[in-house]
Amino acid sequence: MKIFSIISAIIVAIGTSFSIFLVYRNKRKLNNTPGILISMVIAVITGLLVGSIVGMISGETFLTVGVSMIIGFVFGFLAGHPVGILAILMGAISGLMGSINGAILGLFLQYINPTILLGILLGFFIVIIGFVIVYIYVTTNSKFSINTEELSPFAIIGGGIVLVSLFLFMYSSDMVKIPSKNDTAQTQATSSQETSSSEVNVTTESKPIVKIQIKETGYSPNVIRVKKGVPVELDIINPLDSSNCLSTFMIQDFNINNLKLKAGTTKLSFTPDKTGEYTFNCGMNMFRGKIIVE
Repeated sequence: MKIFSIISAIIVAIGTSFSIFLVYRNKRKLNNTPGILISMVIAVITGLLVGSIVGMISGETFLTVGVSMIIGFVFGFLAGHPVGILAILMGAISGLMGSINGAILGLFLQYINPTILLGILLGFFIVIIGFVIVYIYVTTNSKFSINTEELSPFAIIGGGIVLVSLFLFMYSSDMVKIPSKNDTAQTQATSSQETSSSEVNVTTESKPIVKIQIKETGYSPNVIRVKKGVPVELDIINPLDSSNCLSTFMIQDFNINNLKLKAGTTKLSFTPDKTGEYTFNCGMNMFRGKIIVE
């Protein structure tokens, strides 16, 4: 997944940079409406892809949204800069909106099937940026021309039907798993029922080791009592595949963020240096547990 994300990022960087370069080179011919629309399209599609890639790789909401917003704003600014102040404003706003949507989409897609869905987004990016580049060449160079009437709408509709059929095939064969609201609600309810009374107390131990079993319904135990200042080792046993949100473990109050759990046992040590109740949770914050420091 990371290799494909890097390849996708390189393709996005090349496509966006080249389209912005063409805008700069032909800025005298791309004034007013055409330049504004081009800057908006470049900013939106680039922000969407960048946000999705960052969200899939990082998985941390604040970092993902923040970085994506900055990148989307910068690309939107650069795309509109040679055209004028209105193009800058529209490009920057479009970049912000596209990157925010992309970041949220990436955070969600990382637990479904990120490779396939990132490939679909990358395909849309290539098509749209390709049309932008063609439009710039046609508009600014009399040697190039294209008659859109030659593009049969039936061919486009046929291509859309083929793509939809392919996606439905992948969905029906469980290559793409999309959780429904009912499934999520049922899972959370079951998790609450089955793990509400699961608790372990290691406040009297000098070298406490707590084994946490990950199940499809959550964590067991999901309440851990520890002693302030005493190092604790968590042995997290994960039998699930990496596409499940429970494969990411977080205790944000102790600076443990987006720990990727391997299949089997992952050992984690930390020292609780403050009393109180603190939450540990999965990557999507659907399943939670509690650490009580006395």
